[in-house]
Amino acid sequence: MLIQLTAADVPDFTLACSYEHVFGSRALTALRAYGLGDANARFFLCRKGREPAAALYLANGVLSISSDERADPLPIAELAKRENVREIDTNWPQCAALQKLLGGATESSYYMVYRGLPLEQSTEGFVRGDFHTVFNILQRSHEYYQTHLSFDTWSADLQRRITCGLAELYQFELDGEAVGTGCIISEDDECGVLGAIAVVPEHRHKGLGGRISRFLVQRIQQKGKTPRLIAGYDQVAELYCEIGFAPCGRWGELYP
Repeated sequence: MLIQLTAADVPDFTLACSYEHVFGSRALTALRAYGLGDANARFFLCRKGREPAAALYLANGVLSISSDERADPLPIAELAKRENVREIDTNWPQCAALQKLLGGATESSYYMVYRGLPLEQSTEGFVRGDFHTVFNILQRSHEYYQTHLSFDTWSADLQRRITCGLAELYQFELDGEAVGTGCIISEDDECGVLGAIAVVPEHRHKGLGGRISRFLVQRIQQKGKTPRLIAGYDQVAELYCEIGFAPCGRWGELYP
């Protein structure tokens, strides 16, 4: 059974967000930032009997899901059709099950959790991110950001999370020029999630991506939380392993 979230269901929704911390913290961060009455963020709960099986968060055509193996893909697929969802982010087994129901293309790589030692590195060059500067870096860094990000939507959502203390945005500067960026994109009570780490083309292959990642790990550790992320593809996962991350399952993106 899949229902729209009510205040009475929030404890079960919070529990379901803990089944998978990356997309779960994304959903929980959004709930804490937007609440239940904002049309820009909608929340759903999937139950198996009386038990919560999945927490779902829908915004800007993207459906994010934190679930365990009990979640029935059929009502989730029906929701995706009804809401004209363009992207579904979830674990790989559920992604594959939804693809059978909805069709479409998929992408997949690793969930990763930090297992390394506490980090202490210089914070020189890191400053709070300016939205326009960071957006420009993201646009230059990867085709995904060129096709998936609208400045107004992206900046408004991120500003809301930052204002609530649920996200942090940084840019990295060399000789006064912003050449890279990184973000703590979401948090729950146990973890912080790194994301949107990018370096402009002319400064790639200089170790800056790793430096930005280690800085964000350090920031999350200072809060007493566990750093997590999703690797964009398997080769990137190998680089994160060198920093101290370890794979802990596979995520899937479905484009119906």
